[in-house]
Amino acid sequence: MKYIITALIIGYFVFLIIGIRMGHRPAEVIRMSIDGLRTAWTLMAILLLIGVLTGSWRSAGTIVTFVYYGIRLIRPHLFLIIAFLLTCLMSYALGTSFGVAGTAGVIFMTLARSGNVDPTIAAGVLLSGIYFGDRTSPASSTAFTVASVTGTDLYENVRGMLKTGFIPWMICFVVYAILSWRNPLSAVDPAAVSAFESSFRLSAWTLIPAAVILLFPLLRIPILVTLLASIAAASAVSMLLQHATFAELIHTLLLGYHSSDPALSAIIDGGGIISMLGTVVIVAIACSYTGILNGTGLINSLRSTAGRLESRVGLFPSVLIISFASACVFCNQVVGIIMSNELMKESYQRKGKSAFDLAMDIENSSITIPALVPWCILITVPLSIFGVTHEAVPFAIYIYAIPLVHLADRILRRDL
Repeated sequence: MKYIITALIIGYFVFLIIGIRMGHRPAEVIRMSIDGLRTAWTLMAILLLIGVLTGSWRSAGTIVTFVYYGIRLIRPHLFLIIAFLLTCLMSYALGTSFGVAGTAGVIFMTLARSGNVDPTIAAGVLLSGIYFGDRTSPASSTAFTVASVTGTDLYENVRGMLKTGFIPWMICFVVYAILSWRNPLSAVDPAAVSAFESSFRLSAWTLIPAAVILLFPLLRIPILVTLLASIAAASAVSMLLQHATFAELIHTLLLGYHSSDPALSAIIDGGGIISMLGTVVIVAIACSYTGILNGTGLINSLRSTAGRLESRVGLFPSVLIISFASACVFCNQVVGIIMSNELMKESYQRKGKSAFDLAMDIENSSITIPALVPWCILITVPLSIFGVTHEAVPFAIYIYAIPLVHLADRILRRDL
């Protein structure tokens, strides 16, 4: 991530120089970038809370409980489909692809290799699972970003994503069920199960923080309150059930969870505010870009180009192209989300489309498209965690089924 941030910082200075060459004083251009940054204060605060959330869940044993009972349910011919379903559930509850890849993903890959399941296929299945929640979860940073920049309601967006993602998810389910039957697990290593049992007290209480995330949105409780409530529940479980001290808990919330068991450390360590700092920096710089683009008028030129593109290929194909181009250059989702909104919102308004329509098109393009760019962080990080090559990407059906199914639907409805 540091290379992406470095590239974005260099890009910021390029924009700064362009603004100065257009006749603006340096102080004016900096003020423009600050104006753009102001639009993201709430978003950045929520992103930091997500880091706190994932750390508290690790400390409470919530993540371990998900994985523990998932492993106990595994039957040889159901391994891959259970891996898919469990990672979908965990990523929806946590809202993080990397967090699930680094926890349940590591365990499932270990089980796959020890059980003679093709690791390339297993990695593709897990990629689909982790990006299901990264796109769809109300706790996902990308869902917050889309709702924030488009001015739409998060929970309405989530319902829309579940609806538009149903067919891609069902395609994944059917294909993975077939692959699961044809690639059975030859054995389940009991060491992973016993390690969890010896390090955590596992019970229904550890699932309360996840229940808050899953149920509060149904009651229309604001997401900020939902996050704080889940963090509070996880903190209570951590101290009362797992016997973490207050100092240990604060350390976890700030710097992430660190297991005293070396065997578990590589599996469940992470989270905390520090884990989200890189993402917050990316959001901040990306928003400063939009401030400069708006302040200097450069955005109008880009919007004109986007408008010409839209007149030739249509609304959603234009968002697809912008998302892919942004991912190729900036190697992340955030810039693609922001640029798609900034460049296309006037075109959507001109054609009588709502902000929700734009949000859905962004969700069906900018969230998973970057994972198809070989050098993008969205794919290089999980593949590195799983220890496989890009040969796993064709098996990550959800990633490319989302934009393809949505595009096919728009073509059939003649609503490009």
